[in-house]
Amino acid sequence: MDRATFAPGRAGTGRSSAVRGALPLVLATIALAAPGGCTRAPAAGPALCRGPTDDTLRPVPLALAPAVNAAFHASMPPAMVVRTGVIRCADGAVLACVTGANLNCGKADTSRHNQGAINWCRGHPDAAFVPLFAAGHASIYTWHCTQGKAVPGWIVQPVDAQGFSAAHWRKIAVPGDGTPPPG
Repeated sequence: MDRATFAPGRAGTGRSSAVRGALPLVLATIALAAPGGCTRAPAAGPALCRGPTDDTLRPVPLALAPAVNAAFHASMPPAMVVRTGVIRCADGAVLACVTGANLNCGKADTSRHNQGAINWCRGHPDAAFVPLFAAGHASIYTWHCTQGKAVPGWIVQPVDAQGFSAAHWRKIAVPGDGTPPPG
């Protein structure tokens, strides 16, 4: 699965049968994973993550739905967590993000060139702000228009070391890794 095309909860991006078929293997791996949740478990097949800082987005395994709910102080049905969430690893921890209300779980857009904002400013040359539907929800900047030019403003989405919007990701407790649940 290519992380650039995986967008949970969006039409036309349903999981393939290969991903659904891999769920038992992933669940078995979680149970056998070493502390930290992101290391390769011997003889257990592929681990939850390929290394301590693996930024590959993966579907949330059903077994981790309660941990994702706890991290986000939510009570979504497990099937909804699986359908709308993704996980990755950072610094030896498993992190989760759940899409909704237009949250971006992919890499943040740190570019100071934004085609959506440029297009908006052509029609609104001195707009005090460019709406997110035009600039996109992945941009870390606010945008405004000055004489028809798109101008980045302040940073509204700080990014983590891997380039993701830090506010959208939460550390989750993986069963058996010794991590206390988020409080």
